[in-house]
Amino acid sequence: MTGVSSVRIINIRVPDVIQYGTKDSITLDCDFVTNNVTGLVVKWFFMDKTTPVYQWIPPQKPQALGILRNKVDLSYKVSHNPYTQHRALHITSPVPELTGNYTCVVSTFLAEDEKTRPMTIFVPETKFDMIQDRLDDKYLNIICSVEGVYPKPELVILAGNRPLNAKSSIKVIDGRYTALTSSVVRIDALPPTVEILCDMQVPLANYYSRKRDIFYRDPPLSSTEIPNLKQVAPDSGY
Repeated sequence: MTGVSSVRIINIRVPDVIQYGTKDSITLDCDFVTNNVTGLVVKWFFMDKTTPVYQWIPPQKPQALGILRNKVDLSYKVSHNPYTQHRALHITSPVPELTGNYTCVVSTFLAEDEKTRPMTIFVPETKFDMIQDRLDDKYLNIICSVEGVYPKPELVILAGNRPLNAKSSIKVIDGRYTALTSSVVRIDALPPTVEILCDMQVPLANYYSRKRDIFYRDPPLSSTEIPNLKQVAPDSGY
Protein backbone atom coordinates (compact mmCIF):
# COMPACT_ATOMS: atom_id res chain seq x y z
CA MET A 1 0.00 0.00 0.00
CA THR A 2 1.18 3.51 -0.75
CA GLY A 3 0.02 7.06 -0.19
CA VAL A 4 -1.81 8.57 2.74
CA SER A 5 -3.77 5.36 3.34
CA SER A 6 -0.68 3.19 3.93
CA VAL A 7 -0.40 0.92 6.98
CA ARG A 8 2.37 -1.67 7.04
CA ILE A 9 3.53 -4.10 9.71
CA ILE A 10 7.32 -4.16 9.36
CA ASN A 11 7.93 -7.02 11.74
CA ILE A 12 6.04 -9.13 14.26
CA ARG A 13 8.27 -10.56 16.98
CA VAL A 14 6.83 -13.52 18.86
CA PRO A 15 8.94 -16.05 20.82
CA ASP A 16 8.86 -19.42 19.03
CA VAL A 17 9.33 -21.79 21.99
CA ILE A 18 9.64 -21.03 25.71
CA GLN A 19 10.05 -23.59 28.48
CA TYR A 20 7.47 -22.97 31.18
CA GLY A 21 8.92 -21.45 34.33
CA THR A 22 12.10 -20.10 32.73
CA LYS A 23 10.84 -16.55 32.11
CA ASP A 24 8.93 -14.16 34.37
CA SER A 25 7.54 -12.27 31.39
CA ILE A 26 7.59 -12.25 27.59
CA THR A 27 7.03 -9.57 24.96
CA LEU A 28 5.19 -9.93 21.66
CA ASP A 29 5.89 -6.91 19.47
CA CYS A 30 4.15 -5.61 16.36
CA ASP A 31 6.34 -3.01 14.67
CA PHE A 32 4.41 -0.96 12.11
CA VAL A 33 4.49 2.27 10.13
CA THR A 34 1.59 4.37 8.89
CA ASN A 35 1.16 7.63 7.01
CA ASN A 36 -2.21 8.34 8.59
CA VAL A 37 -3.04 7.86 12.28
CA THR A 38 -6.69 8.84 11.93
CA GLY A 39 -8.73 6.03 13.45
CA LEU A 40 -5.62 4.06 14.43
CA VAL A 41 -6.37 0.80 16.27
CA VAL A 42 -3.93 -1.94 17.29
CA LYS A 43 -5.45 -5.33 18.06
CA TRP A 44 -4.00 -8.70 19.00
CA PHE A 45 -5.94 -11.93 18.47
CA PHE A 46 -5.33 -15.39 19.92
CA MET A 47 -5.96 -18.44 17.67
CA ASP A 48 -8.76 -16.88 15.61
CA LYS A 49 -9.90 -13.38 14.79
CA THR A 50 -13.32 -13.57 16.40
CA THR A 51 -12.55 -11.49 19.49
CA PRO A 52 -9.39 -9.51 20.29
CA VAL A 53 -7.40 -10.34 23.43
CA TYR A 54 -5.73 -6.92 23.39
CA GLN A 55 -6.83 -3.57 21.99
CA TRP A 56 -5.27 -0.13 21.94
CA ILE A 57 -6.88 2.99 20.47
CA PRO A 58 -4.55 5.98 20.97
CA PRO A 59 -4.63 8.11 23.05
CA GLN A 60 -6.73 5.82 25.27
CA LYS A 61 -5.23 3.22 27.58
CA PRO A 62 -4.83 -0.32 26.20
CA GLN A 63 -7.16 -3.15 27.23
CA ALA A 64 -6.45 -6.83 27.82
CA LEU A 65 -9.40 -9.11 27.14
CA GLY A 66 -10.39 -12.76 27.21
CA ILE A 67 -7.56 -15.21 27.89
CA LEU A 68 -5.11 -12.31 28.44
CA ARG A 69 -7.23 -10.45 30.99
CA ASN A 70 -5.04 -9.71 34.05
CA LYS A 71 -2.05 -11.30 32.28
CA VAL A 72 -0.68 -8.21 30.49
CA ASP A 73 1.28 -5.27 31.88
CA LEU A 74 -0.84 -2.45 30.44
CA SER A 75 1.70 0.20 31.49
CA TYR A 76 4.44 -1.33 29.33
CA LYS A 77 5.75 0.95 26.56
CA VAL A 78 7.87 -0.32 23.69
CA SER A 79 8.64 3.20 22.42
CA HIS A 80 8.13 6.90 23.25
CA ASN A 81 5.99 7.50 20.17
CA PRO A 82 2.41 8.17 21.34
CA TYR A 83 1.06 6.24 18.33
CA THR A 84 3.22 3.11 18.74
CA GLN A 85 4.14 2.94 22.44
CA HIS A 86 1.48 0.37 23.42
CA ARG A 87 1.65 -1.80 20.29
CA ALA A 88 3.36 -4.69 22.14
CA LEU A 89 1.99 -7.37 24.46
CA HIS A 90 4.04 -7.67 27.65
CA ILE A 91 2.70 -10.89 29.18
CA THR A 92 3.45 -11.52 32.85
CA SER A 93 3.84 -15.07 34.21
CA PRO A 94 3.29 -16.85 30.85
CA VAL A 95 1.49 -20.19 31.19
CA PRO A 96 1.26 -23.16 28.78
CA GLU A 97 -2.39 -22.40 28.01
CA LEU A 98 -1.19 -19.36 26.07
CA THR A 99 0.32 -21.63 23.42
CA GLY A 100 -1.11 -20.84 19.99
CA ASN A 101 -1.19 -18.43 17.06
CA TYR A 102 -1.05 -14.69 17.69
CA THR A 103 -2.25 -12.21 15.07
CA CYS A 104 -1.49 -8.49 15.15
CA VAL A 105 -3.92 -6.28 13.23
CA VAL A 106 -3.16 -2.60 12.71
CA SER A 107 -5.87 -0.51 11.09
CA THR A 108 -6.92 3.06 10.36
CA PHE A 109 -10.10 4.37 8.78
CA LEU A 110 -8.55 3.79 5.34
CA ALA A 111 -6.21 0.80 5.59
CA GLU A 112 -5.32 -2.37 7.47
CA ASP A 113 -2.47 -4.85 7.76
CA GLU A 114 -1.99 -8.04 9.76
CA LYS A 115 0.60 -10.70 10.53
CA THR A 116 0.43 -13.99 12.45
CA ARG A 117 3.07 -15.96 14.36
CA PRO A 118 2.87 -19.08 16.57
CA MET A 119 4.16 -19.34 20.14
CA THR A 120 4.65 -22.49 22.21
CA ILE A 121 5.04 -22.51 26.00
CA PHE A 122 6.45 -25.97 26.59
CA VAL A 123 6.33 -28.17 29.70
CA PRO A 124 8.80 -31.11 29.75
CA GLU A 125 7.62 -34.48 30.95
CA THR A 126 7.53 -35.36 34.65
CA LYS A 127 7.77 -39.10 33.94
CA PHE A 128 8.92 -41.17 30.95
CA ASP A 129 9.01 -44.98 31.13
CA MET A 130 9.42 -48.02 28.90
CA ILE A 131 8.59 -51.55 30.06
CA GLN A 132 9.21 -54.95 28.44
CA ASP A 133 6.71 -57.59 29.50
CA ARG A 134 6.94 -61.21 28.28
CA LEU A 135 3.36 -62.38 27.94
CA ASP A 136 4.53 -65.99 27.43
CA ASP A 137 7.23 -67.76 25.44
CA LYS A 138 5.86 -66.40 22.18
CA TYR A 139 4.98 -62.73 22.68
CA LEU A 140 6.59 -59.59 24.06
CA ASN A 141 4.54 -56.56 25.12
CA ILE A 142 6.44 -53.27 24.93
CA ILE A 143 4.82 -50.39 26.81
CA CYS A 144 5.92 -46.77 26.59
CA SER A 145 4.34 -43.97 28.63
CA VAL A 146 4.89 -40.29 29.31
CA GLU A 147 3.23 -37.97 31.83
CA GLY A 148 2.96 -34.25 32.55
CA VAL A 149 4.02 -32.89 29.16
CA TYR A 150 2.60 -29.99 27.12
CA PRO A 151 1.73 -29.54 24.31
CA LYS A 152 0.65 -32.87 22.79
CA PRO A 153 3.43 -35.50 22.55
CA GLU A 154 3.93 -38.30 20.03
CA LEU A 155 5.30 -41.74 20.98
CA VAL A 156 6.93 -44.30 18.66
CA ILE A 157 8.27 -47.74 19.62
CA LEU A 158 11.12 -49.20 17.57
CA ALA A 159 12.88 -52.57 17.54
CA GLY A 160 16.23 -52.52 15.80
CA ASN A 161 15.38 -49.03 14.48
CA ARG A 162 12.22 -50.41 12.84
CA PRO A 163 8.95 -48.73 13.93
CA LEU A 164 6.43 -51.20 15.35
CA ASN A 165 2.67 -51.19 14.94
CA ALA A 166 1.25 -49.93 18.21
CA LYS A 167 -1.94 -49.00 20.01
CA SER A 168 -1.96 -45.54 21.56
CA SER A 169 -4.05 -43.53 23.99
CA ILE A 170 -3.77 -39.97 25.22
CA LYS A 171 -5.59 -37.90 27.82
CA VAL A 172 -5.32 -34.53 29.51
CA ILE A 173 -4.90 -34.37 33.29
CA ASP A 174 -4.73 -30.94 34.96
CA GLY A 175 -3.87 -29.31 31.65
CA ARG A 176 -0.98 -31.69 30.88
CA TYR A 177 -0.82 -34.67 28.54
CA THR A 178 -0.46 -38.29 29.59
CA ALA A 179 0.21 -40.63 26.66
CA LEU A 180 0.68 -44.39 26.40
CA THR A 181 1.56 -46.59 23.46
CA SER A 182 2.07 -50.37 23.41
CA SER A 183 3.10 -52.98 20.88
CA VAL A 184 2.86 -56.77 21.04
CA VAL A 185 5.42 -58.61 18.89
CA ARG A 186 6.29 -62.25 18.32
CA ILE A 187 9.51 -63.08 20.11
CA ASP A 188 10.67 -65.42 17.33
CA ALA A 189 10.40 -62.47 14.90
CA LEU A 190 13.08 -60.60 16.83
CA PRO A 191 16.85 -61.10 16.62
CA PRO A 192 18.50 -62.92 19.56
CA THR A 193 19.59 -59.51 20.87
CA VAL A 194 17.83 -56.34 19.78
CA GLU A 195 17.74 -52.70 20.85
CA ILE A 196 14.27 -51.50 21.88
CA LEU A 197 13.62 -47.77 21.64
CA CYS A 198 10.82 -45.45 22.63
CA ASP A 199 10.99 -42.05 20.98
CA MET A 200 8.95 -39.19 22.39
CA GLN A 201 8.66 -35.89 20.58
CA VAL A 202 6.64 -32.71 20.98
CA PRO A 203 6.47 -31.29 17.43
CA LEU A 204 5.31 -27.80 18.43
CA ALA A 205 8.25 -27.43 20.81
CA ASN A 206 10.93 -29.10 18.66
CA TYR A 207 11.55 -31.31 21.70
CA TYR A 208 12.78 -34.91 21.60
CA SER A 209 13.61 -37.57 24.18
CA ARG A 210 14.39 -41.29 24.01
CA LYS A 211 14.31 -44.40 26.20
CA ARG A 212 16.59 -47.30 25.28
CA ASP A 213 16.78 -50.92 26.41
CA ILE A 214 18.12 -54.25 25.17
CA PHE A 215 15.90 -57.32 24.68
CA TYR A 216 17.44 -60.79 24.91
CA ARG A 217 15.35 -63.46 23.21
CA ASP A 218 16.99 -66.12 25.40
CA PRO A 219 18.06 -64.26 28.54
CA PRO A 220 20.97 -65.82 30.47
CA LEU A 221 20.33 -67.11 33.96
CA SER A 222 20.64 -64.16 36.29
CA SER A 223 23.12 -64.09 39.16
CA THR A 224 20.25 -63.94 41.65
CA GLU A 225 18.67 -67.10 40.27
CA ILE A 226 21.81 -69.26 40.44
CA PRO A 227 22.20 -69.17 44.27
CA ASN A 228 18.51 -69.97 44.69
CA LEU A 229 18.92 -73.14 42.63
CA LYS A 230 21.90 -74.19 44.74
CA GLN A 231 20.03 -73.62 47.99
CA VAL A 232 17.24 -76.08 47.20
CA ALA A 233 19.56 -78.83 45.94
CA PRO A 234 20.79 -80.34 49.29
CA ASP A 235 18.61 -82.89 51.07
CA SER A 236 17.19 -81.33 54.21
CA GLY A 237 16.96 -84.71 55.94
CA TYR A 238 13.17 -84.73 56.28
